Amino acid sequence: MTLVMKAMLLLNSLEGFFFGSGKAHVVTGVALIILAGLALSLWRMDRRLTQLEEASREDTL
Repeated sequence: MTLVMKAMLLLNSLEGFFFGSGKAHVVTGVALIILAGLALSLWRMDRRLTQLEEASREDTL
């Protein structure tokens, strides 16, 4: 690491702790899993709403 990066990590102790102990990758991985779960949930909800809209259109015809 460059001297500037080390100085930045020392300025923010929490960030330095995560990068120094190797936990930054774990935090990033957990955040990505949560975002993927939210995206999957929204995608499934959109599919269900589309099916309901199509069924509602068929009922009105």
